[in-house]
Amino acid sequence: MQNTSQVVARNLNLFDGSSLLIVGMPDDDLLSQLDYTQAFTWDYAVYSTLSQAGFTNLSWGAEIESDQRYKQVLMFMPKSKPELDLLFAMVSSKMAMGAELLLVGAKKEGINSVAKKLTSVGDQPEKLDMARHCQLWSVIKTVESKPFVLDDWLEEYPYSAAEDTLTAVSIPGVFSHGRLDDATALLLDNLGKIPTGRILDFGCGCGVLGAMIAKRNPEAMVEMVDINALSLYCAEKTLARNNLKGKVYPSNGLRDVTGRFNAVFTNPPFHSGVKTNYSITETFIRTLPDHMTKNAPLRLVANSFLKYSPLIDAALERYAVVTENTKFRVYKAFR
Repeated sequence: MQNTSQVVARNLNLFDGSSLLIVGMPDDDLLSQLDYTQAFTWDYAVYSTLSQAGFTNLSWGAEIESDQRYKQVLMFMPKSKPELDLLFAMVSSKMAMGAELLLVGAKKEGINSVAKKLTSVGDQPEKLDMARHCQLWSVIKTVESKPFVLDDWLEEYPYSAAEDTLTAVSIPGVFSHGRLDDATALLLDNLGKIPTGRILDFGCGCGVLGAMIAKRNPEAMVEMVDINALSLYCAEKTLARNNLKGKVYPSNGLRDVTGRFNAVFTNPPFHSGVKTNYSITETFIRTLPDHMTKNAPLRLVANSFLKYSPLIDAALERYAVVTENTKFRVYKAFR
């Protein structure tokens, strides 16, 4: 069990399973120790893992769709402070007045600095426990919350590649919210020829890459996958905003992807919370040939320090570096 889950497990007596909502839980076995009404996550990988483990009353999506007003909510710290603001607003709208919100997080995730944000829910937050470099906080809801409307949190920004300019739609919690990140910008300037047929944008984020591919070749059938429900929500919005077509759906790595593609483009994830985690991309590269047609190209951008060169070279043919700068490198290879 993760450290945050262990802190919760030390305090099982605090929880009332008759009306308990759990938000942002990890994919360990904590739920087996708790009586709960509903568990919600934005992370499709966590949802898939817990569902396959036999846990029930789980939900995954861009927002909590239940009309129930919960008496108690257990919330795990998300990875970013803007994401935390969105989560507080959404969760608070699902709480009855006088309900209790419990927030658990690790010190390295910033629980010390964000605990004060609990005052947006109630005026007297209380630290209940400290252990394993984590803290558990509680606050009783005394602040009336506004109705939660997810679209109120959306932001738009323009981005360009060569002569093409599109509009991206993003939201807190999505990679590179509100701006085009430098790595994706480098890949956009080095897309090469876009084939027709099925094209995969892996780890699509808010849909910047997939939308530009669809713009460049209207005959391409772009498919965009991610594990984050907010990312997929924004990818749909980005396509619609630019009058483009594409298929957007969740996939835990390539496990939920079927068939083969005529090209694959990606700025793959390598962070997991505050830790660096390469496993998702390593598995992606190793299994990618099974999802590519003969001679299909891969274009991948990554931080220069990430050791993807031998992985790509081992999995695919005609490996080469297209371009690089002081921070990022664009790779190409073919099946």
